[in-house]
Order: sequence, then C-alpha cells, then structure tokens
Amino acid sequence: MRGIITKAIGGFFFTADDKQNIYRCKLRGKIREQVYPGDYVEFEDNIVEQIYDRKRLLHRPAIANVDQVLIVLAVSDPEFNRRMLDRFLIIVEEASLKPLIVINKIELADSEFRLELDDYLNAGYQVCFVSVNEDIGLKKLKDNLHQHINVFTGPSGVGKSSLINKLIVDANLKVGEISKRLKRGVHTTRQVDLLPVVDGGGGWIADTPGFTSLDLSHVLPEELTYFYPEFIDYQVDCKFRGCSHTHEPKCAVKNAVNNGEISEIRYNSYKLFYQEVLKSNK
Repeated sequence: MRGIITKAIGGFFFTADDKQNIYRCKLRGKIREQVYPGDYVEFEDNIVEQIYDRKRLLHRPAIANVDQVLIVLAVSDPEFNRRMLDRFLIIVEEASLKPLIVINKIELADSEFRLELDDYLNAGYQVCFVSVNEDIGLKKLKDNLHQHINVFTGPSGVGKSSLINKLIVDANLKVGEISKRLKRGVHTTRQVDLLPVVDGGGGWIADTPGFTSLDLSHVLPEELTYFYPEFIDYQVDCKFRGCSHTHEPKCAVKNAVNNGEISEIRYNSYKLFYQEVLKSNK
C-alpha cells in the first residue's frame, strides 16, 4: 500500500494509508536513506518497502513534502499587521511553498476590515476569514487543506492553537497543551507528528510552529520582486533588465501602481523590504 509517514520514533515509522488508518512499521533492511514525517512510502505487512522521491524537505524540525503554509493573523488582539503579513508572504514565497492567509477573530471586524485584504486577493492569494469562537469559515478552511501537508505560522495570540484544535481529528488536547507542543517545535530534535484534518480529504497538519525566524537577510534584492506575484506580469515590460522598480525610469511596475493596477500600499511595502534586504546584503 502507498502511505505517508506521520511520525518516526524509536526505530518505528507510523504510516497512514489513504483512509488515514495508522500502522506501526519498520524499514526494510536495505533502505539506508533518512525517513521523515511527510515522506510518501510503499509498505506491506508493517514493513516500509520503498520511499518515494520527496519534493522538498523543511528543516528545524524536519518535515518532508510540506506544500502549504497557513499564515494566521487576527483582526485584533493582537492587532492586524499588514507589514508582518507581507514579511510572512515573502518567506513562504522564497521557500517555494503555497501560502494560505487565514484571518481569525473575524467576528471582531468592522465593515471596512475585509477591504484591507482585497490587495491580497487581487495579487492572487487565497484568504480565509474565520472565527474559532463562533465557528465561522471553518468548513471553507478545511476544504483548502485537502491533499496538502500543512504547516501553521503566525505571531503569538492570533489563535493558532485553538484553530488546530478545531481542525484535527479526535482533538482532545487543551489549547495550552497544543501551545506547549508548538513551542517545542523550535528545537531541532523535536518529534514531529502529522495530524489528520477533520473531513480534510487526506489533509495533514504538522504540529510545528512553522517558520520560527522572520529574518530576510538571506533574500537577495534582485529576488524580492519575484515574491510579489502581482509584479510578475508587468516587470517583463520594464525598460531595464533587472529593474528594481524603485528608481529606474520607464518602469512598468511603477506605471501599474500609478494607474491603480497594483496596490500602492503593497508597492510601498515592497520598497521598504527592498531597502532592508539591500542593507543586509552589503
């Protein structure tokens, strides 16, 4: 059977089939490569016979084949922070992962709040508005977890632990217990579990805090433009190859901003981050 490794501990590899039944398996002796949660395998009679090629491997802690990152922020308490959201998006884009923006505590939003997210919808991002307290938007969010290995990230206090407790099968952990598990994820030796999503169509959630560093010093200035997807269709028309879209004449991205085709707020965010990565790369 084809399965996915959900946990590796003490020489055993807990493997889920396509119905999310879990089997405690050992590796066939001829297998020498390292195996991680998220690896897809072929197994029979509780023996892992083959490991399929993985698409990617995240580190600290190690999880294979993660393909979607849920960036969780709140309407308030803590207050919604666009610049923090943009920073998370750059980090996720740089890792070649799919971001899903999740805004919790939507019951606290006024009539104008959702308009703030129009810039991200127009840039092609998916946005889910949810309320853990009032069970708003959770079904739509679950639908977006189908067939994905998902990691959560976001600042403290936005409700990640409460949200995970709503989404995982047979959730019986108190919020404080989930928070404790997530915080342990900053250690490289931390045991990672993949948790099945309720009605998630084969979706999994990794009980790890996702990206623990928001540092952009590893991002090159010339790369940054590719992490703003709304720029991509325009930058091919810039007069100068390698245009930074900050000061050059006949810049198609700046023209699109002036014409209202690209959000001025997002563009100003880009310019601030450009200066940050430019300074860190000197």
